[in-house]
Amino acid sequence: MRRAINRTNLSLAALTIGLTVVLVLGTSGCGQKEPETPDPNKPAVSSGEPASTLSETGALDSLAPQPEPKPDANAVVVTVNGERITQGRLDQNLNRQMKMAGAQLGNLPPAYLEQFKKQMKQRILDSLVGETLIDQQVKAANIEVTEAEAMAAIEERVAQQKPPITIQALQQMVESQGESFDEFKRQYRLNLARQELMETQWTGKIDVNDADAQTYYDGHPKEFETAEQIQASHILIAPDPNNPDPNDAKVAARTKAEELLKQVRDGGDFAELAKANSSCPSAAGGGDLGLFGRGQMVPPFEEAAFALEPGEVSDVVETRFGYHIIKVTDHQDSQKVPLEEAKQAIMERLIAQKKQEVVRGYLQDLKDKATIVYADGFAPASVRPAPTAPAMN
Repeated sequence: MRRAINRTNLSLAALTIGLTVVLVLGTSGCGQKEPETPDPNKPAVSSGEPASTLSETGALDSLAPQPEPKPDANAVVVTVNGERITQGRLDQNLNRQMKMAGAQLGNLPPAYLEQFKKQMKQRILDSLVGETLIDQQVKAANIEVTEAEAMAAIEERVAQQKPPITIQALQQMVESQGESFDEFKRQYRLNLARQELMETQWTGKIDVNDADAQTYYDGHPKEFETAEQIQASHILIAPDPNNPDPNDAKVAARTKAEELLKQVRDGGDFAELAKANSSCPSAAGGGDLGLFGRGQMVPPFEEAAFALEPGEVSDVVETRFGYHIIKVTDHQDSQKVPLEEAKQAIMERLIAQKKQEVVRGYLQDLKDKATIVYADGFAPASVRPAPTAPAMN
């Protein structure tokens, strides 16, 4: 008998289980078979061949490491109650995550990048074990989600985006990342089924009330403070980089800035003068920089801008970018968000935390009862040494 699905609840958090598994497995205990402890007295090289030799000139042969053979995609890295997780599945998930993190990782030193990859590989391995345990329970409970139900949930979810997006736009976003939309829908179906399973575990265990919200609000005051902000426009006159005399270029730029400041104070239109003269990309918008808080601009600019009242114009301000004329158009003092405005978000956060605690406990119970066997070279996170970041001198 297939169970009915509450799509309203599921569609709002369809990926919760997948994400939660990743987050909590690394801290959960283990009931798996422990890997053998390596013998410290056993030679690291079993072959009789020397690791390196001396040439006729006495020079040491190259000790450059040989490229590692490509792992067998069909090799089993771990079995969970007899169900196999292969190297190929682990690598596929790792490559997907590394690709998603690519933009943030681009500037990392190689040693840090390799460290991150090792940590991500371990997290994914633990996640796959947890997902397998959950999926086994989904199957045992005869929970099924059809493609039509999944599509209805996806449509509801994208319609709630601000601004709403279409299914076609979502498909383009997925495929632009090199992923298959069919695979996306398959994963969504899996997550809906996992979500329905966990709904049975959350029932009666997620109790959050107004008093809890008040306690959280009182205990985290900084989270509900909005910093002081101003909105300002500016005209930037940068020294001519083609002038062979840097000092002459600075004098010319400052002279032009002083002339523009005089025009502004004589009633000239600030926005039009910015459009015609400013070296900043904001010139197209009349020099408007929008709202910003302290710490977002270079110190001389910030000091001058925050000293102005709305409508006031600064003297010429020098920064490393050149010479600025600043006009403040709005000022917003630091404020504290009232509890009534923050309550819904607080309640949602507390509910999510309690759900995660239930998931953690449920997974721990499944792991304690499971037979989980790792292949040589693999192990659960809790028996691996804690990773340390490479030293940077």
